[in-house]
Amino acid sequence: MKRKRFLALAGGGLCALAGKAGAGLSQTASDREAEMKKFRERWVSTLMTEMESHLDATKRTSLMESCGRDCAKHSSVHGVAASCGGDVSKLVQTLAKFLGNENAVLEGKTVRLTYPKCYCEMVADGPARLPDAYCLCSQGWVREMFETAAGKPVAVRTLQTVKRGADSCKFVITL
Repeated sequence: MKRKRFLALAGGGLCALAGKAGAGLSQTASDREAEMKKFRERWVSTLMTEMESHLDATKRTSLMESCGRDCAKHSSVHGVAASCGGDVSKLVQTLAKFLGNENAVLEGKTVRLTYPKCYCEMVADGPARLPDAYCLCSQGWVREMFETAAGKPVAVRTLQTVKRGADSCKFVITL
């Protein structure tokens, strides 16, 4: 995407956000929150649609995985991953406590991870469907966690996600 196009999209979004904040002075807090939720949903959907239209798959993957990795570095789970010292089973056990034993499984050099719902704080409450590029962020989150735990690069494959229309998110991590 050309910088001028991106700035026009981002600037328009920021102006709309500022306008909504000022216009919302007479609204109730719940009305403002509902309006902001709709705004965020439209903004994220537009951004993802534009990314899919203007960036090739390699650039989309790199951009969204970088966002996910940064998110992971600021999560409480990152401390657990960092303390694993190369023993990925510790991270899998911790995730199993939260997700359920059937949803975090280590088999040899493969981890199968299933989220029964979308856990992304940015979009979990909506919209129901997003362009496929969005969930590359979660792929980056998973990659950061497992590379930190393993102390080496891992491969992560996203099989399905809630925001792509599935009933759960499924990842396969190869150590």
